[in-house]
Amino acid sequence: MGDIIRFDPLGPPLNPNWRRFPRFDEVGAQIDAQAGKIFDTRASLTRGSELYARVEQKLPPSDRGLLRDLYEAITRHYERYEHAAYLVGLQAGTGKLQGLPPMLDDDRSPDAPERA
Repeated sequence: MGDIIRFDPLGPPLNPNWRRFPRFDEVGAQIDAQAGKIFDTRASLTRGSELYARVEQKLPPSDRGLLRDLYEAITRHYERYEHAAYLVGLQAGTGKLQGLPPMLDDDRSPDAPERA
């Protein structure tokens, strides 16, 4: 998580007041705030905790370590995925996203007039 994202491969941020790109934790705070506007994050986390506790109680103590390993594998995957999405967002924000066609345009025909 301590990677430094320098401007050279991506280009400078479009905001002239920025001397660096936002850090992962700064972007994460904005994502948390936006998610809080879209859905009840506290209720979602509480529900997940309750389900985990219920499954844990149904397992014999010898199998609870396996449940913890499963939980950690899933959450670690999503944490890495979020970090990758952050890096792609930086690249897209500066127009340096790799693997796209050389020309991006919207070649669809104009919207047809609405019919009454």
